[in-house]
Amino acid sequence: MNLSSQQAFSSKAAKLLSWGHWFTFANILFALIVSSLYLISDPMPMTFSGKVFLLLNWLGHISFLTFLCFVLTIFPLSLIFPYPRHIRGMAAVIATFTMSLLALDAYVYFQLGYHLSPQVFEQIVSLISDTISTNPSLSLFIAGGIIFVILFFELVASNFTWRHLTELRQKPFRRYISPVFIVAFVASHLLHIWADANVKLDITKQDNVLPLSYPTTAKSLLARYQLVDLDEYKEAQNVSFANEKVTYVAPNQPLTCNTNSASAKILVFDNQALLTQYLSDKTLNATDNFYQPANKRESLFNLVYGLPSYYQKVIRAQGILPAWSNSVNASFINLPRLAEDESAKLTLHYVKTHEDLATIKNSVVDFAFSLANSEKDAWSKSTLYTAAHITPAGIITPQDVITTVLANTFNCQNVQNTTLGNNLYDGSDTGVNISGNTLLIYKKDKLTLLTSDGKHETVSAQQGFAIDSHLEVPFLVQSLKKLKQFEQ
Repeated sequence: MNLSSQQAFSSKAAKLLSWGHWFTFANILFALIVSSLYLISDPMPMTFSGKVFLLLNWLGHISFLTFLCFVLTIFPLSLIFPYPRHIRGMAAVIATFTMSLLALDAYVYFQLGYHLSPQVFEQIVSLISDTISTNPSLSLFIAGGIIFVILFFELVASNFTWRHLTELRQKPFRRYISPVFIVAFVASHLLHIWADANVKLDITKQDNVLPLSYPTTAKSLLARYQLVDLDEYKEAQNVSFANEKVTYVAPNQPLTCNTNSASAKILVFDNQALLTQYLSDKTLNATDNFYQPANKRESLFNLVYGLPSYYQKVIRAQGILPAWSNSVNASFINLPRLAEDESAKLTLHYVKTHEDLATIKNSVVDFAFSLANSEKDAWSKSTLYTAAHITPAGIITPQDVITTVLANTFNCQNVQNTTLGNNLYDGSDTGVNISGNTLLIYKKDKLTLLTSDGKHETVSAQQGFAIDSHLEVPFLVQSLKKLKQFEQ
């Protein structure tokens, strides 16, 4: 009697195990469909090896995750509680939950560029809240509809595979299913090892495309956002963020500004000695949290255009004027390729010599700073002098100066459509800028310097001491997207 009971138990468990494999196969196919959203979230790889890896990694990794879910949930339940009807129902519910989670993660990745994790909880809540607030009824209807479709599929797949288990066991293709996914899984890992050893960034930049995949590195993110030239990536010291393929798309709509009674003057001194001489009889407010590119041309471009030097080459090559200059009449003194205008409301004066200094000795100025005296480091910390007292929430860069003048002095609306700087009066505490091979991103006092070879350091902007070595990937992704805003 006991032997008969054990045989019946074993028979049920074996049949459930066989059913579980077919149910898992159905979910692998469904998961591949859902996860295809990851593949269209980023630009397609440019090389043949990159495309092959994308396909192999997609097949191998998604099938592995789906099978892992089966091993950790349905498989032990089948052994402990071998009652087909109950197991099939529980399996459908579990699969619905995990598949819904996959769909949510795919949506978050498509919108934000990173996956679900406790570190990005606030951003995800904000994304969902913003999505629902635009059209609550439609959003909830779509979300509920997706969950219903997933549950319907799981119930159908669960019952179909159970009822047709004998027929499925006789299908000739069954023997090829596992080998195909195993080969894809192993081949993708071998290809990634080869790519990592040979610096094939078109492959390694895909590290974070799929959930629970390879750990994200700064280098893979830079490659993913095309800030590292794949063709020229040989040695880190020879790489520049100034990718030859950078494009610039000027804003369609001009700024709406009020320039009737407003005026402003920004003075940029070639060196600290000239600035010190100018300040000798002036009373201006000093802000020490000012960071600028050590390269003088980059710093001037940053100020005039309100954009990082990432766009400098393409803008200079095409002779494009600052997008904001269509709305605010400006005079550019001693700035190459830009014209002077004595009737202008806004003056940007580059003070290069003592003769220049004599002409502005009695000028009323809104902002003043000197360019860096050394290019030893990519970024230079110095002092910004202002007529009004400013207490910035984060650090200040030259692009913030022109943005503040446009927004605060000339009351320009939607300045963010023409520049990447912050209005120093609105409390913005995050930003992104670039100088040579070094990307600068900041949040409040936390400043991260990231080079094109993936090395990074995080320091206190005020004090300069190292904070930690952890790279805040979600914020880096947001910053890279902001940097490339005018390439869209």
